[in-house]
Amino acid sequence: MYYKRICAFGYRYITDASEVEDIIQDVFLSLWERKKDFDHPDSIKTFLYTTARNKCLNYLKHKKVVRKHEAPLLKELESDQFFIDHVIEEEVFSQLHMEIKMLPEASQKIMMLSLKGKKIREIAQQLGVSENTVKTQKKLAYAKLRTKLSSDLKGILLSL
Repeated sequence: MYYKRICAFGYRYITDASEVEDIIQDVFLSLWERKKDFDHPDSIKTFLYTTARNKCLNYLKHKKVVRKHEAPLLKELESDQFFIDHVIEEEVFSQLHMEIKMLPEASQKIMMLSLKGKKIREIAQQLGVSENTVKTQKKLAYAKLRTKLSSDLKGILLSL
């Protein structure tokens, strides 16, 4: 009975029809949850209008905060430094994964789990090997990767 009226009221605050409809749905859900609190139709209307206004204002305040934080983020995303940093990051990770695939199978597994943030103990348990084996394999893998990647990284940086 009140849905169209409350939506029309919400449009005075917010111009996006789908957002208003979502908010008004939420208003009616609030009414449903508190239905026992109302004994007169006028109190229902008052509740609906007041709740709609408050939810619309909360939505607008939230959008204001989002816009405030979007501007600096957009500026950062548009910057050349952001672009260069992320190109380098992607190229380095790509090269790292290619080099890890060139390692012996045991070292590959250990390095991939390590890159996922697993601790030595977790890797050892998952692979069914001792912690010393994991440490040794990581040390050997790091040495091979360090040697191979140092020249590759120079090439990546020079190509940018």
